[in-house]
Amino acid sequence: MGPNTGYPFGSHPGQLKILIGAAPGVGKTYTMLREAASMKERGVDIAIGYVDVHDRPETARQLEGLEILPRKKIRFHNRVFEEVHLDAIIERNPAVVVIDELAHSNAPGSLFPKRYMDVEYLLDQGISVLTAVNVQHIEGIHEEAEAITKIRVRELVPESVIKRADEVSVIDVTPETLRQRLRDGSIYPNDKVHHALRNFFRKSNLSGLRELALRMVAEDVDERLQRSYARRKIPGPVGAKEVIMVCVNHYARAVQLIQRGHRMAIRMKADMYVLTISNTAENLLSEREQSNLQKLRELAEQIEALWIVEPRNDRRIGAIVSEVAEKLNVTQVVIGQPLSRRKRRYFWRDNPVRYLLRNLRYTDLRIVGWRDAPGSNFRVVKGVWGQSDPGPYPRLRGRLTIYIGAAPGVGKTYKMLNDAHDWRVRGWDVVIGLIETHGRSETAQQIGDLEVVPRRRIELGGRFYEEMDVDAIVKRKPSIVLVDELAHTNVPGCIRDKRYQDIEYLLEQGINVVTAVNVQHLESLHDKVEHITGIKVRERIPDWFMKLAREVKLIDVTPETLQHRLVKGRVYARDKIESALDNFFQTANLAALRELALLEVADDVDQRMHRAREEGFGPDTACERILVCVNHRPHSEKLIRRGWRIADRLKAELWVLVVLADESMTKQDERDMAKIQELSEQFGAHFITRPAVGQNIGLTIVRTAEELQVSQLVAGQPFTQKGWIARMKKNPLDYVLENAVFVDLHIVACERDRPSLEAVEQSLPLNPFVNRT
Repeated sequence: MGPNTGYPFGSHPGQLKILIGAAPGVGKTYTMLREAASMKERGVDIAIGYVDVHDRPETARQLEGLEILPRKKIRFHNRVFEEVHLDAIIERNPAVVVIDELAHSNAPGSLFPKRYMDVEYLLDQGISVLTAVNVQHIEGIHEEAEAITKIRVRELVPESVIKRADEVSVIDVTPETLRQRLRDGSIYPNDKVHHALRNFFRKSNLSGLRELALRMVAEDVDERLQRSYARRKIPGPVGAKEVIMVCVNHYARAVQLIQRGHRMAIRMKADMYVLTISNTAENLLSEREQSNLQKLRELAEQIEALWIVEPRNDRRIGAIVSEVAEKLNVTQVVIGQPLSRRKRRYFWRDNPVRYLLRNLRYTDLRIVGWRDAPGSNFRVVKGVWGQSDPGPYPRLRGRLTIYIGAAPGVGKTYKMLNDAHDWRVRGWDVVIGLIETHGRSETAQQIGDLEVVPRRRIELGGRFYEEMDVDAIVKRKPSIVLVDELAHTNVPGCIRDKRYQDIEYLLEQGINVVTAVNVQHLESLHDKVEHITGIKVRERIPDWFMKLAREVKLIDVTPETLQHRLVKGRVYARDKIESALDNFFQTANLAALRELALLEVADDVDQRMHRAREEGFGPDTACERILVCVNHRPHSEKLIRRGWRIADRLKAELWVLVVLADESMTKQDERDMAKIQELSEQFGAHFITRPAVGQNIGLTIVRTAEELQVSQLVAGQPFTQKGWIARMKKNPLDYVLENAVFVDLHIVACERDRPSLEAVEQSLPLNPFVNRT
């Protein structure tokens, strides 16, 4: 991370900011010049060192009013080349210089052979640099890009240059938008368009490169966050990226576990570690033991997992696993079921599974069964909605576009309005259904002469509120309507409770809708966001609504830039700035939310590519089933959200089970149960209840799992009880662990401090499955 982290770009000498895109034409140069103009307005001494507009008039217009420094002319083989004029820049000595095309190779006769070396030289002279590069030109990532496009990448930028940057942002553009820009002649001349569309600019290429760019920047954000002091304020793992640690011991089972963990890592785009705990120094092991250990190490290296050996040193195995998981920010620990349920002494003695089940904090525990599930090859489930299907919503005539950001102030509304003017120039009938400027003058100016549909006024309790007039929009029947604040809850008296429901209605009427939302409003991320920020987000949208979108576009802004906007009064009113900086707008919060947004859009890109492959080769007939075991208490909502995210990534069918221990339910119990059922159905899950068989909750769960032929059970972490006798008592999870050897048991961490036993008895049942009155 750059030395001046925490300060906005350009405020200190020798800073580096890099804009990363997936392909030519995404708008890197355009964005750089817009930012340069904004910095000049703020009084920053900025100049253009080298920019090539590639005959794009919109980009060329952004140069107006900016100082352009002369280029250095170099004659080589009777041709004249223009390069960055380092001497001219150093003599002028601006605070910031804009230099485009970071991966460019300089003409022979230049001071340095590569442009990134020019940039490093300027940084060493104390001049800050704003530059840009496409993701395929970054060394280390270029090999993945070559595999996607089948085109060799010749000009590369070392990864060290990216890591030196103080700020790295991605310019995110969907393949559909980029291909349309190409057809419009905004990227290449008309005679090159057809060839480009059939080769580099194929949709599959652009989608793959886009996902690379998003994940690369997300990884960069995560690395910077982990190294920062602010990271200490957030306990446990942050971000949406999965980190899997497989714990192995016995050789035969170790191979199976590593292979299982590897499949999980591939499907979840996760990093992977393999941990083994040694009772004896490796040089004291038998020849056979050393051979087995070497084979496991080679298997881990083959699948690009990091191999870790920890000495036991008379420590409890479970405690070692827990310590390593915390150190590596692991999100899932994968471990095998105990050797045999007949070995009761082992079960109570040093059983790492039992220890982790009750003591692992912030990290989920995946306990792998040793016997194949009934029908483990899975089967086609006809007439049932699986996660890879379109979902429980109607086919819509209108087209939905969603702009997503990490926080208020990133520029979602500004970008929507800016794009709206472009669409109108192209002949689209665009109107504003509802836009909230929040007092931001730059955003208000973007409205310009766009047509605004008047809002509907609603009286409630002697006060008047304004909401979007859906009927007026339908009557007006525009081609595109802009609707801000997607997660908004409508005032009582409106036909529909939520704004996303209004938008769904507009789409049904054949009207295209462009809207915006922040990542923290996604239902499935509610618990993760609360864990990161400490704030419970009340207005949320179901994840299935995001899947309605034809295009999801990320508006990426670094925490430093966003905080600078906040301080300058461009996000909230002056009286709210200090409170925002002390709470939601802390650097760690913004970085973690940014990582969530980057990975959420990257996952969306990946799933769209998967659906496109299914359309080309036919759907995958395998349908895995996941069973989430809950009661109706608050923690159950988190289990359902976690279960859905697992099912969504695995393209699995989701079931939610409540085991009823008592026949009678209070009115409050019924309301709580209805809420859990509603959330389950919102995620497209099958909600079922079962009476406890002989008051044995664990037996009921196992029988239900066998009946449904599930491959994975998801349950909540049991509370640790005080006292030796209390700890000796079995939990339903213990029964499931001993008897459901045909499934994987996924235990979701509580992610909070353990309450006292008295507090537990007063608020929550000790049984994580049972519904007690």
